[in-house]
Amino acid sequence: MIIVEGAIVAAMTISSPATPARAALLDAARIPLEADLGKPVKFVVDRLKIAGDHAFLLATMQDGHGKPLDYTGTRLADAAAQGFVSHRFAALLARRDGVWHVVVDAVGPTDIAWSGWAAKYKISTALFAE
Repeated sequence: MIIVEGAIVAAMTISSPATPARAALLDAARIPLEADLGKPVKFVVDRLKIAGDHAFLLATMQDGHGKPLDYTGTRLADAAAQGFVSHRFAALLARRDGVWHVVVDAVGPTDIAWSGWAAKYKISTALFAE
């Protein structure tokens, strides 16, 4: 489990790569993703925002060598071979009892898969704004 101590109450973008909050959020998203895909994933963060007990991550997935993630051998291999999968990753995370969990994610979306998440999960659209 990934634990972040303290409360983050204002909406903010986390841009510094060396903060415990950022590391906890990325680990909370990456660990289940790696289990799902069966291979290591590195995130190149495009957007990471926190508002209260919710966070939004938008990233590009790479392999451990900094190359685009190869979907060969994953559940997305066929779709990727046909060009129906991107290297993007989006996740909505929630903090419960100091621990970040993925509420919903989109692996390899080719559209804006998160466009309805604010309404569906009753959270501010500001979390998803650029």
